[in-house]
Amino acid sequence: MQTNKALLILAASGSSVLAAPSFAPATALSTGQRPSGVAFGDFDMDGDTDLAVTSDNIDKIEIYTNNAGVLSLGATYFTGSNTGADDLIASDIDGDGDADLVVVLKNINAVRVYTNTSGVFAAGATIPVGAEPVDLSSGDLDGDGDADFVTANRDGASFTVLTNTAGSLGASTFAGGAEPRSSAIGDFNGDGIADIAISDHDNRIVNIHSGSAGYAVTQGLPVNPIARPEGVVAADLNGDGLMDLAAAASDDFLNVASVWLNTGAGMGGRSDFAVNGNDVGNIQAADLDGDGDLDLVTSNQDSNSMSTLENTGSGAFNPGVSLSTGTRPGNIAIGDIDTNGGLDIAIANRDSNNVSLYMNNNGGVGPCSGADFAEPFGQLDFFDVSAFLAAFNAMDPTADLNADGVWNFFDVSVFLNTYSAGCP
Repeated sequence: MQTNKALLILAASGSSVLAAPSFAPATALSTGQRPSGVAFGDFDMDGDTDLAVTSDNIDKIEIYTNNAGVLSLGATYFTGSNTGADDLIASDIDGDGDADLVVVLKNINAVRVYTNTSGVFAAGATIPVGAEPVDLSSGDLDGDGDADFVTANRDGASFTVLTNTAGSLGASTFAGGAEPRSSAIGDFNGDGIADIAISDHDNRIVNIHSGSAGYAVTQGLPVNPIARPEGVVAADLNGDGLMDLAAAASDDFLNVASVWLNTGAGMGGRSDFAVNGNDVGNIQAADLDGDGDLDLVTSNQDSNSMSTLENTGSGAFNPGVSLSTGTRPGNIAIGDIDTNGGLDIAIANRDSNNVSLYMNNNGGVGPCSGADFAEPFGQLDFFDVSAFLAAFNAMDPTADLNADGVWNFFDVSVFLNTYSAGCP
């Protein structure tokens, strides 16, 4: 164990460079009417990635079970008539090792926890938040090692902080600008305390709300003057260990991913990268091509497409490569459906009543499971340690090995145990 810990400390960047992000054309997974939220997680603890989807009429959560890379409807949980089940996150709320669900109930201005017990979910507490919550993000806001949450409340001109204490969520609401659409969590000003970024849609700005200043705005990040920000994501985009920001920003004549790199004392200037889609909405970051840096993916609502933007390695991005989705694509989930080591994508299509699934062509075959992070697949060595460290530091979904939405000691422990066990 000490040897493996030393490897983690000493490892430097060195995973094999692969091609740009490449995905097979979408396959459509039929869902209930008007799907909205999508989240990956190993809900039945059988070692593969399942999918949760919220949908309307009647409001519900649908669990699609993974069987050898094929997703099929396994269970349905009704959230209540006209509750407006919307965005959701899979995270281990109660610390028992499995993935629970936190679900936005847009029509009743609330969030509800669904607790997982051996793959069966039970409705827990319903927590009031601001008016019309439309987005949910997760991160460790109070430094206690578990996942906390933030909702962006569109009609309430606010955001709500949901702090996790021993599996119980407590809520506090703060002013969030005009029509806040999305939130992201990270230390954006270098003081060691988590902050919150809010996309202030109608004011054409992303605001940094400082955790050390009672969530007051301490920096404003304007988007292009003709655009408005929608989705926002926090990730280490240039590999320097600091949390950067990317926002989906669009108007009739501009559709870009706006990126701000962290200087260590705040966010630097904005760079815009063409998405090649219309009315860009949700945005996520992950290592889609397995080269050790984080790429971007967006859903483009008016062009019925999704785009992947390859990271050149320095936090700059190549123009988006688009693929067709269903009608009115929205929320994005990223996970490995077929267990081939490449991150796949799921996108909820509100108006075609389905989810588009994109299988990653960059995946390899990694029989060593959770520790087999880098080529050559089938053996565990220095490159796997290095690739895990890079993914962990960047808060890449592949390094969240216990699927609790937090990158901490427990993920390192899972990696070390798997690495020590070796290949089968």
